Amino acid sequence: MQKEMDIKLQADACSDHDVQMGNFSIDPARERKLLWKLDLCICPLVMLIFLVAYLDRSNLGNAAVAGMPEDLGLVGNELGNAVSLFYATYVFFEIPFSMLLKKLRPNRLISALIIGFSVSIIGAGFIKNVAGLYVTRLLLGVFESGLFPCLTVLLTTFYKREEQAQRISYLFVSAALSGGFGGLLAFGLIRLDGASGLEGWRWLFIVEGLMTAVVGIATFFLLPNDFETAYFLNEEERVLMRLRLQQSAHQVETEEFDIKEVWKTLRDPKTWLTSFNQICVNICSFGFSTFLPTIIRGFGYDSVKTQLLTVPVYIWASAFYLVIANLSDRVRMRAVFITPLCLVSAVGYAMLLGVDVHARGPLYFATYVCVTGIYATVGLGVSWNANSHSGYYKRAMAVGVQQSIGNCAGLIAGQIYKSEVNGRYLVGHSVSLAAICLAFLGNASMWVLLRYHNTKRAQLSPEERDRIVNSASYEKQGGDFHPDFRYIL
Repeated sequence: MQKEMDIKLQADACSDHDVQMGNFSIDPARERKLLWKLDLCICPLVMLIFLVAYLDRSNLGNAAVAGMPEDLGLVGNELGNAVSLFYATYVFFEIPFSMLLKKLRPNRLISALIIGFSVSIIGAGFIKNVAGLYVTRLLLGVFESGLFPCLTVLLTTFYKREEQAQRISYLFVSAALSGGFGGLLAFGLIRLDGASGLEGWRWLFIVEGLMTAVVGIATFFLLPNDFETAYFLNEEERVLMRLRLQQSAHQVETEEFDIKEVWKTLRDPKTWLTSFNQICVNICSFGFSTFLPTIIRGFGYDSVKTQLLTVPVYIWASAFYLVIANLSDRVRMRAVFITPLCLVSAVGYAMLLGVDVHARGPLYFATYVCVTGIYATVGLGVSWNANSHSGYYKRAMAVGVQQSIGNCAGLIAGQIYKSEVNGRYLVGHSVSLAAICLAFLGNASMWVLLRYHNTKRAQLSPEERDRIVNSASYEKQGGDFHPDFRYIL
């Protein structure tokens, strides 16, 4: 009780201007304790949710090397079409779900989505032909579409801008770990081939779907909707959360939807530049995560060894990204990590294109070089976008637009890894190489744009600043357009 009073008195001693501009102090020890509790109660559940989601999304690659195409009689590029169809519905529903998150409440909406795609993936275990495969992938896209933008927006309501890259990185680490875990799970489940008259790849879908359903039920009871109602926070910690929100924002996180926030987001060039960057890096990410087993098998390994060889690649990707995300938050910079890592991945794709097709070791090493940059650039790009928009609905819309456009890459990825030329995926690797180079240019441009705005605002005189704040236009802009708002570079 005394600690709570100390925090309240500390806040009461500040003027309204101080509170608005964040000119008050927070006890670092208490804030660290609060962060530990947030990380303990939110992040493991969020990671588990995204792990099972990505497991269900990407298990098509494991099923493919376990004999599914032959059992269903797939011909031509029907497997690639199934990958693309997932994203046809996925990109359409991302914005609506992200905008509905607050109204429908996170625990209800997200748990419903999880149950929905668990049923879809279980259904995939009983399909008889390509039509059934297409239907289950379309439904999977609908239910998974809202998951990433909703989880991202939810995390931004609990953490300050300089804390978000590390926490959002957990989503991508889960995606990477799902590749390794999926490989191990596939290795075990495909050995059930013939049990109860079902092929091994069918057991893969059914078991993973049942696991997902359990996570969906747990999510309804454990996922907090906001810090004001979070079951694991006491009143002292809620007061501290309010102070943190006031300290890091230049705009009140209004509960009411405002269509002006939507139009403001759509007129903001940052929205479209980050979306362009996202589709470029996602071409690499989706192609890599879905077709890595196929790529490795192309080196000449058998089906079982292929599944196992995917595991260490994803473990490396996860460990490296966690380190980079932590450093990015510590130094409050994004571009200094994203741009060079784009070039690292470019080197990896160049190796896949240039190394002799019979050199298994160097080709396998090239997959590590590729993945070193892929997950970090994708994840930090999402964090950078969320950091660059202030106001709940503007940020939710920006994340939704970025993900909708970025995930159109799935439509491309499903088509570029459909054929080999002399044992090498020339089209897939070439398109990915071009995409990561464009991402390098796009992220460098983002840095130039944000640095320009920061410099321009820093050069404002006190009179100019007050004139902007007190003008009518401030009421229309505010948030990240506030003259005191500084973009993370």
